[in-house]
Amino acid sequence: MRNAWLVIKHEVRSTLSKPSFWIMTFLFPAIAIGSQVGGQILAQDVVEQEIATSGKEAIGYVDEAGLIRTIPNEIPSGLFVAYPDEESAHAALENGDINRYYLIPADFVASGDLVLVEREFSPFKSLISSDPIRTVIHANLVGDEALAGLIADPLAKVEATPLAPLGGTDVDSPLAFIVPYATLFMFFFVITMSSGFMLQSVAKEKENRVIEVLLVSLRPREMLLGKVIGLGAVALLQMGLWLGTGLFALSRGAVVVAGAVAFALRPDFVVWALLFFVLGYLLYASLMGALGALAPSSREGQQFTFVLLLPLMVPLFVANLLIQAPNAPLSVFMSLFPLTAPVAMMTRLAATGVPFWQPLVSLALLAATAYSVVAMTARLFRAQTLLSGATLTTKRLWQALREQ
Repeated sequence: MRNAWLVIKHEVRSTLSKPSFWIMTFLFPAIAIGSQVGGQILAQDVVEQEIATSGKEAIGYVDEAGLIRTIPNEIPSGLFVAYPDEESAHAALENGDINRYYLIPADFVASGDLVLVEREFSPFKSLISSDPIRTVIHANLVGDEALAGLIADPLAKVEATPLAPLGGTDVDSPLAFIVPYATLFMFFFVITMSSGFMLQSVAKEKENRVIEVLLVSLRPREMLLGKVIGLGAVALLQMGLWLGTGLFALSRGAVVVAGAVAFALRPDFVVWALLFFVLGYLLYASLMGALGALAPSSREGQQFTFVLLLPLMVPLFVANLLIQAPNAPLSVFMSLFPLTAPVAMMTRLAATGVPFWQPLVSLALLAATAYSVVAMTARLFRAQTLLSGATLTTKRLWQALREQ
């Protein structure tokens, strides 16, 4: 055990001394999440500005179809200005009397085509679903303001009653998407990065022939134990920094994001996060350790990294499904399947209420799979395997597993 402790200290010191570790821990995640969240906030601000502007400046219209007979009471007085033809409307736009005008063609009822002319290009105009012209046209087509509103949004007052336990999530809060997305990214990034250090450590020592010196004073399984625990401690530190910062930001979210106070994570979220992270790390670090033991060089080992990490990437490809439909069959399956569970289950736990039995079953399957992979990796950590310079192939992997 003393030899394993020396390996643990070496791995912790060498990893923490790398500037790349601290850069990836703080800078890269901040840029990645900031670009995602900042883009959404920017788009939302532009849309809100467009809506606010549309409510303050006059809007012209040319009704060639003779459709608009009255302006609904909910529309501010003087907001819409009628013009007899497009020429006069265009002149008013040029003079600044209106900020835009609509042309309602004579065949509007049959075609549904509506022409919008405005002074400046506004790429976010299509995102505005509350444009007053919609209300005006709906009311005049139907002839009843209340009925027009019901037709425009018939499901406005639907009350949902979920069978899953409530997780404290308010779907109207801006954080309803941001927090699950950040959770998904955090677990994927920390697990892949920490397990990647495992591959780099083993493959580098083999490539530099340091492994030959190490095997003189310690057994291969002591080396495996030291590396797994040492790099795991570093990964746990990284996870603690991310999780603590995230929880602090969430507690202060009401100051930064309107409505954030309505969002809350389930009370046992941190406990599940630690359990799924530890088992997810053991699973993928062991897989990377096995790859490092078999690969003759770091370059050759990196070629197979994508294959091992591909299951963990799947939740990234279907992130919208996990966040917007966390209880869909595919979302539930990915959260139970051991190779995707560490990322998928934690994303679901951050997005909605999850029945208690699901994370328990997922954790049990993940623990069983991690134990099997650790046992397999321990069989591969032998002197004849670590000192071999043979090319990594499927046949060689099978032979190494069959050797006693």
